[in-house]
Amino acid sequence: MIHLPPTIEVIKALLAEDTEASVTYAALEARLALERLVYERLRDRHDYISPQQLRKWQPSAVINQLITDVDADVTETRSISMSKQPSEGSPPGPDTEWVHLGTEMGFDAKKVAKLWNALSKLALHAKLPRAKDDEVPDYGDKDAIHRKVEETLGVLEHVAKGTMSFSGIGETVHFTCPVCGEQNKRRAKLLKEDQRVFCFNPDCKASWKVHKDGQDISFEGETCDFKCHGCGKEMQVPWRFFHDMKFGQRATITCNACDHRNYVEWRLTQVAPAQTED
Repeated sequence: MIHLPPTIEVIKALLAEDTEASVTYAALEARLALERLVYERLRDRHDYISPQQLRKWQPSAVINQLITDVDADVTETRSISMSKQPSEGSPPGPDTEWVHLGTEMGFDAKKVAKLWNALSKLALHAKLPRAKDDEVPDYGDKDAIHRKVEETLGVLEHVAKGTMSFSGIGETVHFTCPVCGEQNKRRAKLLKEDQRVFCFNPDCKASWKVHKDGQDISFEGETCDFKCHGCGKEMQVPWRFFHDMKFGQRATITCNACDHRNYVEWRLTQVAPAQTED
């Protein structure tokens, strides 16, 4: 789990110096801390999402994707406790004694996103001149930056009270990638019909479409099928192999049966709609 107290002390020391430079550096440390906070939540849950499926790197985008695809409660405060006595198959009663094991502190995702953007705007970019006579100052408004860093400290100090981290809670569905053998898993309740999921292995190009039939969940592999020019055998190539190619790029596909080298290339092709008979 993220360990924030040393960073919090650094930020406070920089604010205490109260110079334009030190307050600016405090803003940088605070913004980095917000990024670390969000990225640690992602790291703890990376067993449920392929890194190649992260659409954006900004903290707000990462958190929103985690909420949608991985852990709907990623920003909530959660605690875990264990009863002192074995349950022996029955639910715990009102007199059950509990031992608190730990808490993961939540945070306001929208507030974190606004603070991250505000720190950048106030402190981490030089002022863009609008005319020839405009001055380009060395630093931003010291008092405004100070206030925003103090506000960020409140968030960091709150999260720092946590004593453990979670990977999420909920039923999982497991499947093995037939291409590389990687064990994959997803949160069952967050999977959606026709959702595309990638293999966890960063070196594997396999992907699947999700299909749901009531409580049953299945994964249909996405492939592009070609016939080998050497032996005529049908080859199934992962869809992502071609999706990652650039226009005009040529790739080589070697047949597993006869070792013939087949070539594919992205091209622009004119097509006409099929003629239908009345």
